[in-house]
Amino acid sequence: MRDRYWECPSRPLLLTLILVAFALRMYRLAQPPLSWDEGWSIGLSTLSWAEINRITALDVHPPLYYDVFKLWLSLGQHELWIRFLSVIAGVVTVPIAYATGRIWTRTAGVGERGEQVGVLAAFVTTLSPFLLYYSQVARMFSLCAGLSLLATYFLLKAIDTDRFSLYAAFVLSATAAMYTFYYTAFALIAVFVYALLIRPGRSRALLISASVIALLYVPWLWYAVPPMLERVGSRTGSAFSGADTLRLLADGVFGLVFAYGAGWIAVYVILLLLIAAVFLAWRRQQSMRYLMLPLLAIVLSLVAVSVGAKAHMFAARYLISASPFLALLIAWAIDVCWQRTRWLGVLGLLLLVASTFPTVAHYVYVKSYEVSGAFDPQANYRYLQDKTATDDVVFFNVLSLAGHYERLRTVDDPAWSYVLRWDPVIEPLEPALTDRVQPAATRHRRLWFVLYKGTVAANLPLKEWLDLNLFPAFGQWRDDTLYLQYLSPTTQEMQREPRLTFDNRILLQAVAFTSHTQADDRVTVRLTWSSTKEIAHSYKVFVHLYTTDGRLVTQHDSVPVNELRPTWSWQPGEEIIDNHGLWVPADVSESLRLVVGLYDPESNTRLTLPDGSDHADVGVIEVVPGAVSSLN
Repeated sequence: MRDRYWECPSRPLLLTLILVAFALRMYRLAQPPLSWDEGWSIGLSTLSWAEINRITALDVHPPLYYDVFKLWLSLGQHELWIRFLSVIAGVVTVPIAYATGRIWTRTAGVGERGEQVGVLAAFVTTLSPFLLYYSQVARMFSLCAGLSLLATYFLLKAIDTDRFSLYAAFVLSATAAMYTFYYTAFALIAVFVYALLIRPGRSRALLISASVIALLYVPWLWYAVPPMLERVGSRTGSAFSGADTLRLLADGVFGLVFAYGAGWIAVYVILLLLIAAVFLAWRRQQSMRYLMLPLLAIVLSLVAVSVGAKAHMFAARYLISASPFLALLIAWAIDVCWQRTRWLGVLGLLLLVASTFPTVAHYVYVKSYEVSGAFDPQANYRYLQDKTATDDVVFFNVLSLAGHYERLRTVDDPAWSYVLRWDPVIEPLEPALTDRVQPAATRHRRLWFVLYKGTVAANLPLKEWLDLNLFPAFGQWRDDTLYLQYLSPTTQEMQREPRLTFDNRILLQAVAFTSHTQADDRVTVRLTWSSTKEIAHSYKVFVHLYTTDGRLVTQHDSVPVNELRPTWSWQPGEEIIDNHGLWVPADVSESLRLVVGLYDPESNTRLTLPDGSDHADVGVIEVVPGAVSSLN
């Protein structure tokens, strides 16, 4: 920056504000548990560079933050360190706000007020609940605010001095901002339009700069726009009414002021301050054309986020790139009041502090997150830690859960992978199965799937494939997450066709099962059922392994096809493929009998065969010592 440290007339005051900003952003930084979205940041940033790009092309945010965060996480994964990158971005935004406030007034021809506007902009940025909140969250928003303001500074400085290096700095910072957050583009468009209006003589340099930014951004758009349009098309419903649009705009104003915890009174205070400043400036016949900069940035961002809510969702955080411009606008308003009389300026400062205090005290540090609410980031890890082995693999359907697992995982815990089937990213199923699930099934005997929301929506096709191609061995709900364990297929398989009829209506046509295994290994069983008539009741299938002396070793009981095809849904003559997986305990060293049957889960009464037996002995499995290399 040309506004060098030693050229700052208000250096002691600016340094004080920077220290205050740092203290406010460090306060209780590691205390709130990591949120759902922060888990997504960790999970995505753990992946390869290529996967980060592929997944962000399906997401609502571009990849730059995750690329930077990937490098950051390589240095540590403590809660404080995870969020400290956002703290740095938030603190650095304060001197950038000071420099931008100075150059903003100078380009508009009122440079004599630049120093005070700059200090006030730094002050407002330091205390801004919006910027303070997201300076403590491991997401891209704090970085986005700093980059958008930095690009603004460089462009205003460039049109003031017409230096090539400053245009180049604008191009780089603006491109970085757009690769960090899509909605930043609208704030940058406002800055560009403002620069054209107040310095038409610089139009050639401005257009060249904009063209270079477009060229640098085109590769990403070429890559990301097709899946983005597909996502938007799948979400877009009926058009918003005028009332919906007005409601979203009102919500946007509330969110931009970040009045959570304070209520609409904080919005009214800001509006009153701005109205008073406009009135005073108009009475003193002051030029207000430079207000186009913050006003354009705020209005374009509000409209863009409100319109974009139709395709995704409305969230105050999407207005983060407009927040620094609100700080500039408030700084101008307080400065105008200060020019009228110092006491009026002091009153404006006090009103600003009073209106933000409830939000800072009761919302910012409590972290009432917009997306997930209360969330225990360690719950999944604790659950899996008690049930998994080192050579297992865990699949997650959303990277938020994967990120929290990764942060806590040790060398003794299983590795993890993913099939993304829940918001914000639903990836195509076939490539995910081919590229990740099927190779994992050749390398691991046990695969765990952690499905947030179970079989809802896009999760269902994934579970259907798993139930037909792997062998379910365990399943349990915990809160809103379904935990499933599957065993991978074996090659030593024996085929039988018992053609036994239970209860004169359910036919066990065929059985395929592992013929040889070892202790502490798996047995897979594939049953083929059909019915001779309609079945009104839902029965469970049991698959048991017994020692020769009748001791039950292990079992798997389930509604057919792992809960997906209850017997009441069968059509007469329809074949039902029903897979089951069983794990042989480590202390077993003898042959095992494979027993199959059905029972009523309400009364525990088993269905019988024509000979009166309540089960079918379908084979014997040899348990051999040592590794069985052909199992995989």
